[in-house]
Amino acid sequence: MGASGAAVIFDMDGVLVDGEPLHYEVVRRLLAEEGVEFGMDDYQRYLGTTLESTWSDLRERYGLSRSYEWYAAAYDREVVRSYREEAELLPGAEALLALLAEAAVPLALASSSNREWVDAALDSLGLRRFFDQTVAGDEVSRGKPDPEIYLRAAERLGAAPGSCVAVEDAPAGIASARAAGMSVVAVRTPMTDGLPLTEANWIIDSLADFDPAWVGAGAVEQRVN
Repeated sequence: MGASGAAVIFDMDGVLVDGEPLHYEVVRRLLAEEGVEFGMDDYQRYLGTTLESTWSDLRERYGLSRSYEWYAAAYDREVVRSYREEAELLPGAEALLALLAEAAVPLALASSSNREWVDAALDSLGLRRFFDQTVAGDEVSRGKPDPEIYLRAAERLGAAPGSCVAVEDAPAGIASARAAGMSVVAVRTPMTDGLPLTEANWIIDSLADFDPAWVGAGAVEQRVN
């Protein structure tokens, strides 16, 4: 399927799991309690960012009354519940993971979500069996768009970053993987519609459109619009 040593590293929310609507709804409810109307356009600016950076910015932006710790705990509690009770796989996700795993392609997850969220999603949807390694957002010191999380995932797989293909849905994640020296497949979603994805090597509308020939393609500079 791909060149020797090739690996695929997946983002989670918006790529494998329809998690962004869950996150948005939790944020919207918490802000509504303080009289803040928070639309989808407002939420898009935070796609792919860490819990700390998101809530620190929201507190400053809206002059929220409670501490960062309060919002982080409330948000964390509700997101875990949502992953366990409401999370859904995105089209083509399980079939692609199964195909790559059957072909013995090393697979990793590099998610800005924290470890508890990642575990809740992987367990509730039965995805854990596909991944050789997983890296969560609270296990790195710098979140996307910094390349640390992708470099960490490649290191844990024992793969050269240049041999890895990252699968992302948001500009911050694409920038992170590109900075790590990886090729990137971007998946268009309703949540990221209209956001710039052109720094990816390939852009698709669903994981069902993922071409296995891309695995092992290296840093091929094939751009699509």
